[in-house]
Amino acid sequence: MAAWYNGEKHNIFDITQYGYNTNTMLSLFWQDLIKKNTGRTVYFHNFGGYDAILSMPSLLQLPNLQFFPIMKDGEIISIKVSNKGKVILEIKDSIRILPGALSKLAKDWGAETQKDHFPHYFWNKNIKFTLTYSGSIPAYEFFEPKRTSQKDYDGMVQLFKDRTWSFLEVSKNYILGDCKATYQILIKYFETLMSKFPIDPLKVYSAPSAAFRIWRTVQLPLLNKDGLKVYDLSHNLDPLLRESYCGGIVDVYRPHLVGEGYYYDVNSLYPTAMCKPMPVGMPKLTTLSIDQFLERDFYGFLEATVRAPINEYIGLLPIKYQGKLICPGGTFKGLFFSEELRFALANGYQLLGITMAWEFQRGTNTFLQLITQLNEMKITAQLNKQPTIRNLAKLLMNSMYGRFGMHPSLSKHSIFTTEQMNKITPAWNVQNSIVFGELNLVTLLLNEEWILKNQGILGLRKHLTNLGNITNVAIAAAVTAHSRMIINEFKLLALSRGLELFYSDTDSLVLNGALPEEYLDSAILGKLKLEHKIREGIFVMPKVYYLETEEGIVTKCKGFPGKLNKAQYLELLEGKTQHLEVTKWSRSLKDSYVKIQRNQPYDLTFSFNKRARIFDTQGKWVNTRPLQL
Repeated sequence: MAAWYNGEKHNIFDITQYGYNTNTMLSLFWQDLIKKNTGRTVYFHNFGGYDAILSMPSLLQLPNLQFFPIMKDGEIISIKVSNKGKVILEIKDSIRILPGALSKLAKDWGAETQKDHFPHYFWNKNIKFTLTYSGSIPAYEFFEPKRTSQKDYDGMVQLFKDRTWSFLEVSKNYILGDCKATYQILIKYFETLMSKFPIDPLKVYSAPSAAFRIWRTVQLPLLNKDGLKVYDLSHNLDPLLRESYCGGIVDVYRPHLVGEGYYYDVNSLYPTAMCKPMPVGMPKLTTLSIDQFLERDFYGFLEATVRAPINEYIGLLPIKYQGKLICPGGTFKGLFFSEELRFALANGYQLLGITMAWEFQRGTNTFLQLITQLNEMKITAQLNKQPTIRNLAKLLMNSMYGRFGMHPSLSKHSIFTTEQMNKITPAWNVQNSIVFGELNLVTLLLNEEWILKNQGILGLRKHLTNLGNITNVAIAAAVTAHSRMIINEFKLLALSRGLELFYSDTDSLVLNGALPEEYLDSAILGKLKLEHKIREGIFVMPKVYYLETEEGIVTKCKGFPGKLNKAQYLELLEGKTQHLEVTKWSRSLKDSYVKIQRNQPYDLTFSFNKRARIFDTQGKWVNTRPLQL
């Protein structure tokens, strides 16, 4: 089934009307969509992860059209459809612009049409019997528990108590409801965006790209007034500085909290970090001694060897080690942001040597005014009960720095005929090709060696510029470093007050006692808010925990979509593997399928390799310490 909605008209394509031929139905869907929406931008929610996979063959079979894709991480995020050199339709993925489940977005943005419920796992022998099923509502087991609660299902049972449930009619209402909800959400988002910032939302491909456009329009001119520039580092320094770009730290410190506990979150951690000065300007490779670093105001990145204090508990400097991010003890080398290194030195670390240093200028106004403006917008909107403005401000604040840290790409994607394939120049190597009838979706990789030999460095720079890589990993690395310093300051505060640290995520920490009220304020950037009061907490691994709070049970289990009970968390603590079942979704753009496999075996195994465990005299795990290097 396929459908479209443009605010005025809609059309639903039902496969039962086309002899159960998917290709016929989808071909007619695309023809109708293009004919009745020529010149528009159309949005599918999760186009790259679902709709494109199933409908691309039918779209690419349409005659006399040319297609220009944009891809990221193996998924199509946009396709321009052209006829005789004129773009007649642009397809985009709205999940890139507004990340999240459609049901949550509809609630957050106050859409008139809320996402309905559907038995995705219902199957009645074959496609024909399934689509023509009419009778009682399917059992709850055919609904996805994360999308449909037992309470939601019970409400539907009452709704259809005296009515026949028709798979076909419910499907039509469901798919049209999704189209309407997506349209209404995007309209609210676009209207709110345009009312606050001078950008064209139709030129936006993702949340980070929207934030980046706003930053270049609003904030960058202020930085330039200070005589400072932000340079594109993707072509030269990115490989040298990327090691310093580390994410947030997620660690288990103590595994079992019994009694009073406090779960704190830092308000808008990354936006708070962005209010700090950032490394800007053209960096200079410089020779720097330990004394010079300690005595002068060096600002930038250093490859240095450090020694942690003997009794270091938290670990204040991260390094990438054997495929994981750790904060070790002992003596180790890494590429560090100067301010995070100074923070560690102020808390007992020793600097043993510097092998390389990149010096930057200090950009006070890199993000400060824009983040301040967005935060004020969020607070005011919350007070005035304007959820759309609040949601916009929150999204932009959290998306602002991501564009700077993107991996530079040396590839591009095209849809070629066989004739065009034969004309690919030696400047490009064919990395991958997916055949769709007479067309090929091709991934091309820049042949740097050939270009340097035949076109020189200027030719290579031209190719790199045309790829559109405008990134600055130094800024992204500084944002994440400041974020770690902020959360680590709260950890150090807790330890200084005699409290025990049990768990910490990127922007949160769990303690066995309360912090002073002066550090709490849910409206101020960088302050804490009390998320949960805990009666018991079981912390097995990063992002695997069980909490008994005053409000009820809170669980998290990364990698497993279901819920574990308390006994299972305790068994995991003892190293016992949990033999579970999951519903697996698999997809293939190449083979045009999305498969759902239910009741597949899934083993959840205890793994703990980022800190060293400490056991008591009875052999019970009670504490941890940094890995010693």
